[in-house]
Amino acid sequence: MKTKVDTQFTRRKLLGAAGGVSALALAGALPRVALGQASPVAEVAPYDGEEVTITYGFWDTAQEAAINAQLEAFKAHFPNITVEPQIVPWADYWTKLQTGIAGGETFDVFWINSASLPVYASAGALLPIDSIVGEGGVDIANFAAPLVEMYQWDGLQYGIPRDFDTIALFYNKDIFDAAGVAYPDDTWTWETFRATGEQLTDSGAGIWGAGLQTSWQENYYNFIYQNGGRLLNDDLTQSEVGSPEASEAFVYLAGFFADELTPSIAVQQPNPVADTLFPAGTVAMMPGGSFRAGTYGAAEANIDVAPLPMGKERATVTHGLANVIWASAGNPGASLELVKFLAGEEAETILGESGVTIPAYAGLQEPWLAANPDMNLQVFIDALDYAEKVPDPPVGFEWQVEIQKVAIDGFAGNIPAEEIGPKAAEAADAVL
Repeated sequence: MKTKVDTQFTRRKLLGAAGGVSALALAGALPRVALGQASPVAEVAPYDGEEVTITYGFWDTAQEAAINAQLEAFKAHFPNITVEPQIVPWADYWTKLQTGIAGGETFDVFWINSASLPVYASAGALLPIDSIVGEGGVDIANFAAPLVEMYQWDGLQYGIPRDFDTIALFYNKDIFDAAGVAYPDDTWTWETFRATGEQLTDSGAGIWGAGLQTSWQENYYNFIYQNGGRLLNDDLTQSEVGSPEASEAFVYLAGFFADELTPSIAVQQPNPVADTLFPAGTVAMMPGGSFRAGTYGAAEANIDVAPLPMGKERATVTHGLANVIWASAGNPGASLELVKFLAGEEAETILGESGVTIPAYAGLQEPWLAANPDMNLQVFIDALDYAEKVPDPPVGFEWQVEIQKVAIDGFAGNIPAEEIGPKAAEAADAVL
């Protein structure tokens, strides 16, 4: 199977996804460093072969096996470096990271997303890694330029991208077959999605036609962009989710909740759509990230994937995580070796073969596609052609949380659908 990644990768607009910490909070955690002013670059002594132990923090349990395999491969190259993986669930990850930095003890190497990079880098909490770029061993030409650039701050490189993701439409083939409904394809529009959701919803059988999550990355951001809207103004100081285009997207999505075509907010709170209801076979179709493909490929449900339904234009959001180093890591030389290894072809191949996420290293998407050959995962790669970058203001991601709070309130029916956009913009502006 031939992918388009190598020739088209640099044309993509990439997302800064959910997650992070407010700039104000981190500035309080690190009072000795002025926010917006990177700490001086210190010389790091190269690793000299001594026996050391370092920690590696991440949040996705679905990637644990792949990460353990990567660390075993790293150990074969550096037998005297012991890496202790530390999994912290997403809901607790950023709090633990912030309090750990404030208390002087956190992961040596850890995952970060683009929304959080400016906050931590400007507060002096991260170690620049320019020493391992280029002649230091990591050829950044092997990664999409936008992915590399989103992990730069004040002219310094702080992270190396490890993966990327896009959003598409997962669907349960058995539910479609039982109803005699044709599978989704690239001709679907918002109208098709809505009509099919109505057709497949069967309250008597406990089946929802659609599963709309509360996630901004996997839900409403895609529809806002598809309707010609955007999230922030050009200088990242004001929200634009109150525009007519964005408001129309919120109204469209709220209709699924109002007409019970998707699990309600109350149902989703104890039973997340992506983790519980969809793989259990009670939801017919669900917009979701490529990072879920490995889990769904191993599930008993008969799941496949198609492009997102198209609005006024075709659009999806996309993102890539990076590995970074704590500025006060106890063994920075060993930590640099780990980051360099994880950015290499061997480690990225292991990641791709696991099927859990798409490796960022150019040309290594084939193993990810081959890991789940019964699913049409090529749609996630093709989606890069129309992918959008969610902006990353220096204040962090709190503005996104404020929008999400209002969206959830609207989807729950607590405020009129047409007020979701304007109220969300007002809440986001208060942070920005």
